[in-house]
Amino acid sequence: MNSAWCSGTGYSPAYLMFGRDLRTVDDVTHDLRAITLRENFVPEATPLLLTLDETLKRAREIHESEQDRRKRDQDRHRKTSTAYAPGDLVLVKTHRLSKASQGFTSKFAPKQDGPYVVLRRHGPTSYEIAAHQQPDVVLGLYHASDLVPYQPPTQEATQPVPPVQPLRRRGRPRKIQQDQ
Repeated sequence: MNSAWCSGTGYSPAYLMFGRDLRTVDDVTHDLRAITLRENFVPEATPLLLTLDETLKRAREIHESEQDRRKRDQDRHRKTSTAYAPGDLVLVKTHRLSKASQGFTSKFAPKQDGPYVVLRRHGPTSYEIAAHQQPDVVLGLYHASDLVPYQPPTQEATQPVPPVQPLRRRGRPRKIQQDQ
């Protein structure tokens, strides 16, 4: 059993479990009579249970304050996500794999591809994406961390630059029903 002090609760796991610190090897080998006389719990059960209850409440408070402290520390370095509205143009992160048989190296592939159109929002951080040329065909659902706002080129262009490797719908294509 672990008898080391824990910063998350302020007590050792053994103390929280048994209501007292564990006996060491020295306690057992030297004087067993003192242990048997000291551990008669019948007359002192109620104060011990009250002490244990207070200890568990205190450990729960310490644990919650430690959780709040850890969350505060992590949220300090957190990047806020961008909220996209329907119709916004975004770039999608690409996750290309190298294929030696085709002579393709993912190291030289673009990190983001697009622009794509945001169709609608699903929950707080997911968005439905469609191609800019075909805004009615849904390409998939993407997390906000995989999307980057599209910045048009500085030169005057009437149409956005098409994607280098366009996204395709995920999964197997639907079976086409043939009329007989």
